Amino acid sequence: MQQFSMSPRELVASLWRNWELTKALTQRDVVGRYKGSSLGLLWSFFNPLFMLAVYTFVFSVVFQARWGQGSDSKGEFALVLFAGLIVFNFFAECVNRAPGLILNNINYVKKVVFPLEILPWMLIGSALFHGLVSLVVWLLFYLLLYGLPPATACCCPW
Repeated sequence: MQQFSMSPRELVASLWRNWELTKALTQRDVVGRYKGSSLGLLWSFFNPLFMLAVYTFVFSVVFQARWGQGSDSKGEFALVLFAGLIVFNFFAECVNRAPGLILNNINYVKKVVFPLEILPWMLIGSALFHGLVSLVVWLLFYLLLYGLPPATACCCPW
């Protein structure tokens, strides 16, 4: 039986060696999630949009939650809430799908030459795609409420 190193350096090196395969599997996972639905890949855009609307309504209208003392703006509250939800949904998708990763890809696991260590990279890539689509929805909502963000928004906070 062949031994594999599970060091972080080897995991990143494996991603580098199998980049094309990882990219193809990630694309297959993203497209396969919406296969057979009426709007197809557009659901990846509408899902965060609907989530933003529902969470904004529930927390700012029904529960009347406020963010800080000085602001009663529902739009500002929605932006702050949705920014947190983008990060939470990224981690939640990775954690929720990780236990079934091997079982959902059993055809690949049975192959002798398939590099199993790229399956987590495929999962992270898929979650990252959905997080980036959610970020685009957030940016569109920000543009509608406040206009262009300041140039310093791209600067690293650390």
